[in-house]
Amino acid sequence: MPISIDGSRPHQPRSSKRFFIILAILAAVAFGCRAALWYYVDLLWFSSLGYVAVFWKILGLRWGVFSAFTLATFLILYGAFLALKRASFSSLPTSHTILIGGQPVTLPIDGVLRVIGPGLAFFIALATGAGMMAEWPTLALYLYAPHCANGTFDPILGRSLNFYLFTLPAWQLVSGWLLFLAVMVCALAVFFVLISGGTRVLAERQNSYVPLPWRGVSFAFAFLLLVLAAQMYIGRFELLLEAHTVFSGVTYADAHVMLGGMLFVCAALLLGAGIAVGNALTVLPGGRRLAIAVLPAVICYVALQLASWYVASFIVKPNELVREQPFIAHNIEFTRQAFGLDRFTQREFPAETTVEAADAANNQAT
Repeated sequence: MPISIDGSRPHQPRSSKRFFIILAILAAVAFGCRAALWYYVDLLWFSSLGYVAVFWKILGLRWGVFSAFTLATFLILYGAFLALKRASFSSLPTSHTILIGGQPVTLPIDGVLRVIGPGLAFFIALATGAGMMAEWPTLALYLYAPHCANGTFDPILGRSLNFYLFTLPAWQLVSGWLLFLAVMVCALAVFFVLISGGTRVLAERQNSYVPLPWRGVSFAFAFLLLVLAAQMYIGRFELLLEAHTVFSGVTYADAHVMLGGMLFVCAALLLGAGIAVGNALTVLPGGRRLAIAVLPAVICYVALQLASWYVASFIVKPNELVREQPFIAHNIEFTRQAFGLDRFTQREFPAETTVEAADAANNQAT
């Protein structure tokens, strides 16, 4: 016999509701006053130095980043929640019955989802916006970076120095944010699959068929693969910043294997995303095609690691100094430029091994 749980809310007295409302208002006022006091002290300090415009510029950037990422996170998560719910509508429990611990339990699924969906998306969006707000200098440097037309370019990928100082950190930050969203969307898709799985077990007992919502999972998985492809592409530029035992930057194996191989992995991830989207658009989507979607990327990644290990072990290591010499030269050249040593001129100075008695008298100033 199914266990029934009444989802209707009991009538709460007005005093209890007022208590929670007043408590929420007091908490908001307490945190707001603390933030306002902190900003006021900063404003006094900037005013004393004559940089009030800088204070308001920083304040606008901080809250602009917070608002933009909070709104974007909420819209993406809640939009994905509604889309996955709609894609799983035919397989969601119509009788509000799910399987827990082998026993059918009646729950108000639709009412719970209406509350949990926007509430969870809102709190995650607030936490994400607060985290991105702390990274406002990275985005500000990207937005206000000077244009470099004739500057210094790296000899491997041909990117300017400004790209590695200002653009690449912003790309890494945004790609990390997108990866977090992709994982959350996949978690939502798995959540709907689990709910539909309980309904499917109950339906099999009743000799009926309930399909699993593979369509939503396929779209979520395609989004994840696209983000991973973007991160793999950004990882190519990160190789130029890696520190090794002898020098920093790209090695022989990186230049001849990793940089090109990572593009193949990107292409394999894009192919997998296409397969996942195709699986979602088919009449009867299934879970096996999702395993096929990730297979090309896994094969390319394993082959890339094996090829890099072979080149480093059997081609570079037996004659390491000769193989790595051009890349060590790049490292020395750019290190000299960073410390301004390339602006010094070298000239020969004749060294004399003899000292005469007149030298000391003629060089008193020295």
